[in-house]
Amino acid sequence: MAYQVIRNAMVYFSPTGSVRAIAKSIAQGVAINPREFDLTLPNDREKKVTLEEAEFVLLAFPVYGGRLPILVRDAIVSLPKGNRPVAAVVTYGNVGYGDALLELYDLCIDLEFDVVAAAAFVGEHAYSHVLGRNRPNDADREMARVFGVGIRQALFTDGNISRERLAKHSKGAYMPHQLPSNLSFQLKPRSCDMCRICVVNCPVAAFIDGDPHKIDFSKCIGCGACIKLCPNKARRFTDDEFLDDIALMAANNADPKEPSIYLPPNLPEYFT
Repeated sequence: MAYQVIRNAMVYFSPTGSVRAIAKSIAQGVAINPREFDLTLPNDREKKVTLEEAEFVLLAFPVYGGRLPILVRDAIVSLPKGNRPVAAVVTYGNVGYGDALLELYDLCIDLEFDVVAAAAFVGEHAYSHVLGRNRPNDADREMARVFGVGIRQALFTDGNISRERLAKHSKGAYMPHQLPSNLSFQLKPRSCDMCRICVVNCPVAAFIDGDPHKIDFSKCIGCGACIKLCPNKARRFTDDEFLDDIALMAANNADPKEPSIYLPPNLPEYFT
């Protein structure tokens, strides 16, 4: 169905900032100032997300190991149900987005949302400065903006995105959630000035007693925020086997990947 949208909302989870950058560029293209619901920090996830009837909603989340983070799934499931147009967007680290976009689509359908657009954009990988280096870049943000313009056009059509378009490479069942068992960080004490940027930006409050030197790895989701956001580069991965795996992954995915865009087929060719 076509929607006469006058308001929109933007719901996202962005520990390292890549998802936020893409979401804001898409919103610029949609050209309606959104109500923002940032689910990154624990206190923010405690606040209720209110969605109005027929309001357009942009959902944007990162990909971890080919899936949505479990805490993101929990947040999505708690959104208010109702027939409203949505765009499903994920951001991944230049390796692959696995089942994450299909998973987000299915969650939207369970909530009775109408998926009018979907996309997977590239951001710098949480575990590497090589994979997706400095992305999203200007070209990514411009493509995200144009995607937003396409969404605005799609809202005035009767088109939407079918599950089959997103499931072409799926094996039927979602891949299992994976967090590297040898994920560990080391703080370089001489480089740390106790600014606590890592502490205040941790999406799961994994630092014990607010101390940058102590991490509760039973809480850690491996988002990489404490490494990526450190102004002094005071933290690094330490496990040699893990580092070898990341180096191999970087070597096998050296070529920059392009965003995957899904818009209704009845839009002008410029968008599709």
